[in-house]
Amino acid sequence: MTQLKGTSKRDGSARRLSVQYGRKRVECQLLYSRRKTLAIDVNPDLSVVVTAPVDADDAAIAQKLHKRAPWIVQQQRFFQNYLPAIPPRRYVSGESHRYLGRQYRLRVHQGSEDAVKMARGQINVVLADTSQQRRIKTLVVGWLRRRAEVVFREIFEGVAPKAEHHGICAGSFDIRRMKNRWGSCTREGRVLLNPDLIVAPKTCIEYVIVHELCHLKEHNHGPAFYRLLQVMMPDWEGRRERLNQCILP
Repeated sequence: MTQLKGTSKRDGSARRLSVQYGRKRVECQLLYSRRKTLAIDVNPDLSVVVTAPVDADDAAIAQKLHKRAPWIVQQQRFFQNYLPAIPPRRYVSGESHRYLGRQYRLRVHQGSEDAVKMARGQINVVLADTSQQRRIKTLVVGWLRRRAEVVFREIFEGVAPKAEHHGICAGSFDIRRMKNRWGSCTREGRVLLNPDLIVAPKTCIEYVIVHELCHLKEHNHGPAFYRLLQVMMPDWEGRRERLNQCILP
């Protein structure tokens, strides 16, 4: 039996819900929005977000969660397989960093001008004082973000014409760091992409972009959304599975 405990405000703020499924208790975040159906998202960090219509009552939410509880637990177990512990980045020579699905060694060199360049399977950082780890981090993170802007733009512009062919106004995108998501979209119809997505292969980046573009037309994960996604990207499931192995840094 699934039990729903807790309440949520309808003014935009979020509250916690506790859903009991068998012996497992699942903590959820409940949000309300101007939507017609209730949506449940399980994120790669195992968090669960429930987004309900503003006029939905607790009984209807509880009934939906009871029905979807097996799926929620299944998704959490799936993601749990791809959540190995990653030690904090130290930004020192020899450390491994991911870029477009591959691992690269970080090499720190002393030089007169601050710079980051990729060569021979390495990310080379040049700066005057090689002991300044904070500065090294700033240089590497900045370089990865600039690369993200270039790569995301290239892929976005490649899929936009196909999206528009299916009645989706592609518009443009913004880069925004998100704790639990690779991508999202705003009510105004703008796609948001996490700069950390640059760690993933290009095929996975394309999947995230197409996924969010489909949401501009189909706002929830209902049957119509997946039909559109299937038409736009027939191999989306394989790409999603590979993306799930690229945990958020």
